[in-house]
Amino acid sequence: RQLEQLSGIDEARTSRAVESDALGSHIQRLVENVKKRMTGLEEERTKIIAIMENLVEGVVAFDPKGKVLFTNSSAHRILGLDAQAIQGRSLWEIIRNQELAGLVEGCQELAWHERRQAEVELHPPVSMVLEVYALPFPFSNQKKGSVLVLHDVTQLRRLEQVRTEFVENVSHELRTPLTAIVGYLETLVDEPSLDTPNNRKFVQVAHQNAVRLSRLVEDLRSLSEIESGKVVLRCESVPLGEVAQDVCEMFQHQLSKKNLQVSNKIGVELSAWVDRDRLIQILVNLVDNAIKYTSDGGTISFQAIPLGDERISLQIKDTGQGIPSTDLPRITERFYRVDRARSREEGGTGLGLSIVKHLLQLLDGKLRIQSELGKGTTVDVILPVSPPDLTTNLL
Repeated sequence: RQLEQLSGIDEARTSRAVESDALGSHIQRLVENVKKRMTGLEEERTKIIAIMENLVEGVVAFDPKGKVLFTNSSAHRILGLDAQAIQGRSLWEIIRNQELAGLVEGCQELAWHERRQAEVELHPPVSMVLEVYALPFPFSNQKKGSVLVLHDVTQLRRLEQVRTEFVENVSHELRTPLTAIVGYLETLVDEPSLDTPNNRKFVQVAHQNAVRLSRLVEDLRSLSEIESGKVVLRCESVPLGEVAQDVCEMFQHQLSKKNLQVSNKIGVELSAWVDRDRLIQILVNLVDNAIKYTSDGGTISFQAIPLGDERISLQIKDTGQGIPSTDLPRITERFYRVDRARSREEGGTGLGLSIVKHLLQLLDGKLRIQSELGKGTTVDVILPVSPPDLTTNLL
């Protein structure tokens, strides 16, 4: 019996030894797996840091309390600060800029995939213009951290300023002599002494090209004024049907020449909160395009459609040649033409729709263009119907 007991003890010891060896092997495998994962994570971390350090844009990450977690080299360069000096500090301690601080705080209110964008001007000791993107990222315990991406656009804004000043100066210098040239040529066109058809034709061609050049200069000047913020708006409640009728009367000669029918379906009670002169400028560009690209005997119609968000759509529809769908995304770019040959023949400047787009941005409006080849184009000019403060209260 003692032998049996001793044998049982040996078997138990052997079993425990086997179990211990198995447990040791399992623990060893776990340790190796953890080491591999740690090595993999460290490699990924090294890659991410390398990528961040080679970005041109500055990146600054904050914890939910607004303390700096991470910055890359570009952020140090842009902000003019040392890495050690900003780690663990709040943005307000690093650089006193209310807009940047507001973007960081605002990230707490954003959904995970939302972002905010702003152009921020920094003042001495760091003087520059930044395009800033702010977005949240998941932190611990369902809290949100925030990331600022800083893009230095100082040089770009300086170049834009140089371009604007150049266009303004050239437009100013060309405007006066061109006005004189157009005036003299208009006089010569009706001059009885031009008794030969060729002489009259030469003067007419010169006059047409002088007018075209004058329009180009005027469009460049308008676009330059809009982009430089020099346009002063005088908004009021403007009856849309009345303005549409006034614009059509300006084009009476061109409409009659192509036998185009005009339909004005805008009710007398419909109006928009807009600068009347700028609305006329918008419609002149749109109607001019409609006339150019609508064949003889076609139709141009005006309609106003009230929308549900205190806005109204002034719609201009034509039965013209239409615009290919591939060209629609670029139609409002400067000098972009769908049919270059026809545009040159018709005398367009390629700036009309760009001016319309920029004016509508100033007027808190939108431009929507729908078109189908061979069937025509529909342009919606979407405008507010009341002043911004009244619109806000109503909403």
